[in-house]
Amino acid sequence: MVKIQKDNELYDIPDDLLYVHSIGTIGHTWARLENGKVRIGITDYGQKQLKEIVYVELPNRGATVEGLIYKGEIPKSKPIGAIESQKTSIDFFSPISGTIEEKNDEVEDNPTLINQDPYDDGWILIINPTNLEMEKELLWSAEKYAQELEKL
Repeated sequence: MVKIQKDNELYDIPDDLLYVHSIGTIGHTWARLENGKVRIGITDYGQKQLKEIVYVELPNRGATVEGLIYKGEIPKSKPIGAIESQKTSIDFFSPISGTIEEKNDEVEDNPTLINQDPYDDGWILIINPTNLEMEKELLWSAEKYAQELEKL
């Protein structure tokens, strides 16, 4: 586990996950490879920036999603959902292209699960990837994500 201290807050960054290249509030998602599937969610940093999450809009099972790709600093891919907090609302992007295999219905019913446990109970989707080998090369290690967070 990588931990960083920033702005009087401690952030956990598990080293067994991959992370999305993040710009501002876009990104800050993680990916866990599990038996050919990819479980995704929001990072500890992302959920703490949002504060108390009050609403999550997720795509349906079977929906096709594309991985987060940038053109400069603008996402080239489309958001796959939305996350609202008492502070703000953000678009949610998938780190990996594929088909939604499963969504965390508990997170839709109780969005604060993301705040309470972003890497386990607060997971968001499981994706059956279509281009995993290429796309995972675009994701960051925990160490790289931590280095980039320290620059924010």
